[in-house]
Amino acid sequence: MTQSNTSRAIAPPIWFLALCTASAVVGMTLLSPTLPLIKTELSVSSEAVQQLLSVYMIALAVGQLIYGPVSDRVGRRPVLLLGAVLFSLAGIAAMFTQSINQLIILRGIQGFGGAACMAMGRAIVNDVFEREEAARQMSTISMVLAIAPALSLAFGGVLAQSAGWKGAMALLAFSGVIVFVSGFRLVTETNLNRISKINVGSVFMAYRSVLRNRMFLAWTMAGGMQIGIFFSLNGFLAYQFQRHGYSMAEFGMWFALTPLSYLLGNTANRNYFVKRGIERAALIGCVLSFVAVLALFVTQAAGFTHALSLALPCALFGFSNGIIVANTTMGAISTAGKHAGTGSGIVGAWQMATGGIAGAIIVALGGAQVFSIAAGVLIMMSIIAMVSMVFVFKRRLINPIPAC
Repeated sequence: MTQSNTSRAIAPPIWFLALCTASAVVGMTLLSPTLPLIKTELSVSSEAVQQLLSVYMIALAVGQLIYGPVSDRVGRRPVLLLGAVLFSLAGIAAMFTQSINQLIILRGIQGFGGAACMAMGRAIVNDVFEREEAARQMSTISMVLAIAPALSLAFGGVLAQSAGWKGAMALLAFSGVIVFVSGFRLVTETNLNRISKINVGSVFMAYRSVLRNRMFLAWTMAGGMQIGIFFSLNGFLAYQFQRHGYSMAEFGMWFALTPLSYLLGNTANRNYFVKRGIERAALIGCVLSFVAVLALFVTQAAGFTHALSLALPCALFGFSNGIIVANTTMGAISTAGKHAGTGSGIVGAWQMATGGIAGAIIVALGGAQVFSIAAGVLIMMSIIAMVSMVFVFKRRLINPIPAC
């Protein structure tokens, strides 16, 4: 049973929660255009520079697993503020280093700080809103998360030309300061049901409790598969456009329909689907996602070569993801009960991991060269998501959430 409205903390502004979750993503995308500059200025290899992204993503995933249980004990606010401080200090220190090894370490610290901002943003949404309203608000945050990477990539290129990679680090440090100051002024503690103690044993028990929750696993699996599909499309779809004779610029233009449709899906979710229940909404989204990836396979197997044969299914997938991600995220966290912070950490880490895992599997099977292999993997992932949501939907029909 969820908390009643009278026992919920005051909700901070939704723009602040969006800033918390988006800052961690921007921490990765803003630096991407500056990597060639770092390679040249520090006279290092491409492999070494690539670690600046890899280490950041690993820290972002692992950090969420750590911060979740900690916030269940000490609260969301102190963890959020600590994360913002680490994010800022690492960015400031990076501005004054000329060592790639030091820069990699600082990026790890930055990712670890960003993990707190991302995990606590989701956990606070769960703390202060009822399930359906939390899903609506998460749709708003997801819209920001869709826009922020695109803008930061574009702005990062301009910033790289005018201020170099240290300018990007300065901007990231400043964004961390904004999160800290805003959080200090605007956020009161939202975890009103903190656990009594935390140690290795209690953390283990928290993870054990959450991971034995089949509803949590089903929600998390469905959302993770969908995000994994999106990241996988980013990894191999360009090759298929290239095989059809399209340039990378043309690929970028056509693929831009996917995030645009994602925004439309989130808007539809906020205004329509959430009102029907988040279980029903997520299931509908998973069915649409399956239709989309199946259409990718069918159009290419049938020999269609026009860009629309790829772009339209991807647009449908983007729309479906706009319905799925917010609902599965909040559905999973809400089922974790008093271990909502732990649940938020697991959800975040799994979402970060699925794209890399799915991409590695597709490459290993030869999906970059043979489109049908890649599409086949995506179909299997979509089926897993649908089956997971069918399980959730049936269980909720049997055991509806009591009115509070």
